[in-house]
Amino acid sequence: MKLIQTAGIIVALLTILGCATAIRYTLHDRFRAIGIGAETADCMVGELEQRLSHDDLQDLARYTFELSRASSTPAAIRSLMTIDNPRAVTAVGKSGVTCVTGFRL
Repeated sequence: MKLIQTAGIIVALLTILGCATAIRYTLHDRFRAIGIGAETADCMVGELEQRLSHDDLQDLARYTFELSRASSTPAAIRSLMTIDNPRAVTAVGKSGVTCVTGFRL
């Protein structure tokens, strides 16, 4: 019985890690698609993973599919900040400043 419980816990953890990885790749790809450079996108996704819950990251990932390609990284970040999720707005703003300027907020 204990072995079955342990196996269940391991499966649950692997599922969570798989979802986290999928969101990470989705956000990175979508950030690139809306006009954020690869290095900045990678930095921002890492920052956002630290600042947001799994649900907020999913919300942000879904929202990116509504956005068009922007003319610049700052314009793309501004478009991300129009999401109707105050936590995501704050996190995107802070992550954008950190990743574009190098100043950690």
